[in-house]
Amino acid sequence: MNNQLENTITDIDFIKKLIPQKDPFVMIDKLLYFDTEKVISGFKVIPDNILASDDHFTEGGLIENMAQSIALHRGYRSYINRGKDQKPKTGFIGSIKHATIYSLPKINTELITTVDIIAEIMLVSLVKIEVKDEEGKLIASSEMKTIIVDS
Repeated sequence: MNNQLENTITDIDFIKKLIPQKDPFVMIDKLLYFDTEKVISGFKVIPDNILASDDHFTEGGLIENMAQSIALHRGYRSYINRGKDQKPKTGFIGSIKHATIYSLPKINTELITTVDIIAEIMLVSLVKIEVKDEEGKLIASSEMKTIIVDS
């Protein structure tokens, strides 16, 4: 597939309209790539992030970044298919498989999270996710199954 974005989306207020999470629990801040089977998000870990500890982004922060990247894919797809006034759908992680945290990123690291959609059936998605730093070093990976609860 090809990137369906004309430009990278860095407007944090727009990003927040695409996902159900609210401050201070927003763990993505850019939409870098979008197609029907893939999304790439960006996120700069800031010092006062609620999921940062001891100058690093935590394991929980990385998992949340992955989950919110999935939500970003759904939210942007809904935005382009149904219009601007769509409320983001709430969902939850049904399962996490093969989750590996290779390192904890330091504060001020730019995370690049790639979500590949393996399968979608009704309100359930199975995805493969990789989180890298701005230099391309693999930080974390997993497979997740997510479920939308409000349709």
